[in-house]
Formats: sequence, structure tokens, C-alpha cells
Amino acid sequence: MLRMVKRWTGIVMYGLIAIAVLVYRDPILRWLESDASDHIGWMIGAAALLATVPVVPFGVVAGIMGAKFGPVAGGLINVASSTFGALVLFCAVRFAFREQGRRYIARFRQLDRFMRFMERNAFMAVLAARLIPFVPAPLVNAASAISAMKAGSFALATALGKIPVMFVFAFIGHRLLESVSAVLWITLLYLLFLAAVYAGYLWYRRKYLSS
Repeated sequence: MLRMVKRWTGIVMYGLIAIAVLVYRDPILRWLESDASDHIGWMIGAAALLATVPVVPFGVVAGIMGAKFGPVAGGLINVASSTFGALVLFCAVRFAFREQGRRYIARFRQLDRFMRFMERNAFMAVLAARLIPFVPAPLVNAASAISAMKAGSFALATALGKIPVMFVFAFIGHRLLESVSAVLWITLLYLLFLAAVYAGYLWYRRKYLSS
């Protein structure tokens, strides 16, 4: 029940933000047309800081980065910022809050298969979890931190896995006020990509994790 409430809270939050974007379209456009060099330093820092706060919907931050700096530069900033945030939380659990991390992941009964996946191939487990955005990021961070996975491998798998979703958010933010049809098309393609990734995960789970 609590998980369902959290899910709907996130959906409502994104909906309210989308409405606010449409209502304040003109001032947002004026801000986006201002000189990006005046903002890039503190915006990157703010994005990296917000990425360490699990309750903040980072998709909104990622969309702003795309709107301000374009889909390529914005996407790269998103990947770097979100990976930095994940690595900070990984290190926090591993070196300071290990027991709290164990108690946190113990609340998820469906985690057994993921932990077995990590035991077989931690890098691929984290990569797959990042490619599927509805897998709770704090759970992946905590599970990785209490495992034997190296921080460098965790950071690389996280960065690679975040590339699709972070560039999609950047593209959506870049095009949202210009072409709704383009946003719908990229969203559809991304959903098809997610379906393919999830189908691959289900196949791997049946073949290697069912025993």
C-alpha cells in the first residue's frame, strides 16, 4: 500500500510540474534564451547535489538541463550528476550506514533474485537495474554498497545504465515547449526500448536465476 502511495505521489508531482511549465511558458522561454554561461556552474552543482537526495524527482532536474543546455550537453550533465549522486550514496552506505542499508533492503521481499544476480555478475545487475528506471535507485545503491562490488565498477555500470533515460529526459526538456509530437515519439521509442530490456531481463531470470 505504501509503495502504491509513493508511486502515485510521484505521478501527481510530475503532472503538477508539467502544468506549471505550461502556465509559465513565457518566462521559462525567456530564461532559456538567456546566456547559458551565466548559469552553468551553479546549475551543474545544484544537479549533482539534488542527485544525492532520493526524494527529489531527478527527471525534472534532467529535463531542465536539457532545456537549458540542449539534449547532448544536458544529457552528459545529467549522466555525470546522477552518477555522482549514486556514488555518494553508495559510499555513505558502505562506509557509514552499512547496518541501516541492510535493514532497508531487508524490507523488500522480492530482492532475493536481484541479490543472486549480483552474486553472479554485479556489473550486469547494476547496469540492468539502471536501464529499467522503475527499479528504486536507493535500493540499487544500498544493495551494491553492502555487496563486494567495487566502487569503480558500480560507478561505470551506473553511468552506462543511466545514459538512455538521462538523454531522453534531456531531449524531452529541450523539445517540450517546441514540439509535443517529437516528445511523444521519443517517449514511445524509449518505452519500446524499456520493453526490450525488461524482456531480456525476464529471459535471463528464467534461464539463470530460477534455480
